[in-house]
Parts: sequence; structure tokens; C-alpha cells
Amino acid sequence: MVVSHPQARESRREPAFALVTDDVYSVMTEHETLGYIHKVGSVYVALRGDILSHAVEIGQTLSWDKAVQMVRRP
Repeated sequence: MVVSHPQARESRREPAFALVTDDVYSVMTEHETLGYIHKVGSVYVALRGDILSHAVEIGQTLSWDKAVQMVRRP
């Protein structure tokens, strides 16, 4: 039998996205901002942090899905 905490189930849900500027999207859960994805040409730059001006770059990729995975990882 597996018992999981309700918050653990929520953290597995798909994140929401919001357009912050013309080329920057925020990646959010129901309760917090996880980070941002900045589209630079054909490259997606993954940034982790809840405040855009203080977010830290954690990787670059050509795939939107991969960028989202990078931001979601703890």
C-alpha cells in the first residue's frame, strides 16, 4: 500500500505557464513560481528562481519540454 501526502500529489501536476515578456515565460505550480524560460532565437534558456531578476540559469536546450523539465527538477 502506498500513501502519499496531498502536497506530494500536487507537485507532480503539470505546471502552468504565463507570458511575462515577449520572450520570457514563468513556470508555476498552484502555490509558487518555480522559474522562467527565456526564448532566445531557437534556444530555450531555463532559469530557476521565483524572482526573474534573481533567477539563475540552469541550462539551455532546443526543446521546450526539456527546458520545463530543467526548471521543475529540485
